[in-house]
This record gives sequence, structure tokens and C-alpha cells, in this order.
Amino acid sequence: MRTESYFAASDPSSWILQMVDLYLLPLAIFFIFCSTIGVIGNTIMILCCAITKRLRSPCHFLISLTCLIDAFHISGQYPFIYQFFTGFTSSQSECYFMLILPIIGYTAGGPLILAMGIDRFIAVTFPTSYRYYQQSSVKYLALQLIFPTIYTSFFLVFGFLERDINEQITCANPLALKGASFQWYNYTCAFIYVAIFFVYFRVYFLLKHSQTNSRFKSVFRSILVTVSFVLLGWATTTIANSSSYSVTDNLDTAHLIQTYAGITVNFAAASNVFVFYSINSEYREAIQKLFGRKSKKLGVAHTETSTTQDLGAHSSKRSKSLSVLSMPKFFSSSKLIPKSSRRMTLVI
Repeated sequence: MRTESYFAASDPSSWILQMVDLYLLPLAIFFIFCSTIGVIGNTIMILCCAITKRLRSPCHFLISLTCLIDAFHISGQYPFIYQFFTGFTSSQSECYFMLILPIIGYTAGGPLILAMGIDRFIAVTFPTSYRYYQQSSVKYLALQLIFPTIYTSFFLVFGFLERDINEQITCANPLALKGASFQWYNYTCAFIYVAIFFVYFRVYFLLKHSQTNSRFKSVFRSILVTVSFVLLGWATTTIANSSSYSVTDNLDTAHLIQTYAGITVNFAAASNVFVFYSINSEYREAIQKLFGRKSKKLGVAHTETSTTQDLGAHSSKRSKSLSVLSMPKFFSSSKLIPKSSRRMTLVI
């Protein structure tokens, strides 16, 4: 359905709606660039995990799955951009079906970030058990994905039951879920992101007071920066969405507040590739290799084992080094141990 500034000019409130159109213009321009950059950037991250053997651990799988979900999320801005510039509208029910993938994107985002935090917590706190879990990575990931799957499915069904075929809207992510489903989503999001904050703070505290090697810390630091962006974004978005119906009785103004509140979240979803490229050497090398550019450290990097893949091995190597160093002096004599063996001891 096509409208002129949403409603006919004869409508007494048309001047308000025209102002809403004007206010939405900067947002539409922002979404054009942010969504395009975000979809391309997250696709690059997914390709890096798919083609790089060192990036196929459960942790990196969760990272790539989060990037896929973020790409789904920000792709939901394209229907909004199209309808904004063409003047077309759709029913809220049609908007729901058009934005099935973006709904999956923004409902699964928080639970997946929480799953990554739990994964890092297990890796730091129980490195030996974590090594065992990685040998059964399919079962481990299946357990990690139970909550994200149930949570996302719940809101897909809830949103489906609350569709409105009569309300005409300019389709946007916040409007794909209507009424109680959208409010419940905001309330539950608040609890999820509080849990995310405490889990990541705990992992940060444990890493700061541990001797875990720099490569593991680099992976976590990359995740932490992106999560910080997301936490900031979802905090402002949740507050704005939850209060939008309280601060105004005008439905269009409430929708305007909700739509603008998504800027920080969309920025966070589009920033993954830039954060990981600038902080994490593994992803930097993988991205450079993807575009045919060889890193100077590429040869050295391939001889190393990803710390996210084998924390237990790291712990065992440290214990081996300590046991070798504690041997009696006559075992370290040059007559009993060849030079090559002593050199290998230092490497371990």
C-alpha cells in the first residue's frame, strides 16, 4: 500500500507526520551505510571461520554464529529504507513475515553473547574439562545453543500470534513484534544483559589474575570490546523501547523513539570485523589471507595452536616445563642429555 507521508494531506495531523518523515531521513541515511557495511563485514568474519582451520573451535563457531545473527539483524533495515524512500507501507502482519530473519537476529543476539561468555568462563575456570568438551564439540555446542534456540522460538511464536493485519506501518525492526510480545522481549533482554555483564566481568577478573597466554587473552579482549558496544547499545535501546509508550500517547512518536534507539545496537552489530581485525592477530591474518594478502607473521602463526582450541594442552605444557626444570642436576648434564633434547625442553 502506498501513502503520501503516511496519511492524506487533508488529515489534521498530517503536519506532524510530515515532521516524522523529516526526522526519519537522517536515520534512513545512517541505516543505508551501517547495514551495508555490517552485512559485508559479518560475512567476512563468517568466511574467515569457514576457511581457516585454526578458527574452527567451539568458541570461534559461536563468534561466527553471532556474526551471522548480527547480519540477519541489520539486514532488517533494508525494508525500512525501501518503504521510507518510496512511500509504501505494509500491515504489521506483513512486516512480521518480511522480517522473520531480522527477528531471529535481534532475539538470538543476547543469548548467543551470553553463551560465548559462558564458554570463556568454562575455558578459564576448568581448562582440562574444556579440552574434553572440545573433543565432543557437537554435543557441547548443542547444549550451549539450547537457551538461544528456545528464547528465539518463543518470540517468533509470540509475535506470530500477535500480528495485526489492519495497522499500516513503515516496516522496521522494532515494529515487527507488536504489543505484549515486544514488551516481553524488552523486559527479558534486560535480565539477559545483566547476566552478560556479570559473566564477562567474572571472566575478565579471572584472566587478569591468571597466567593464561596472550593469544587467549587477545580472543577474549576482542569479544569483550564488541560485547561492550552491544551492552551500551542494548542498554539505551531497552530503556528507550520500554519507556517510549510511557513518555507519549502518540503512537507515531513512540515508533520514532524506538527506531532511533536502534542506532547504537546496529552500530555494534556492524563493528565486529573492525574490532577483531584491529585486536586479534588470528582474525587479522585470516582476513588478509581471504583478500590474497600474506601477513609477515603468517608462517609463524601457522605453527602455533589456537589457545581457544587447547587450553588444557597449555596447562599440561606448563606443568611439563616445571617438571623438567625441577629434575636433579645430573639429568641435565650435557653428557646424559643431548643438546637437541635440552633445546626441545625450552620450547615446551
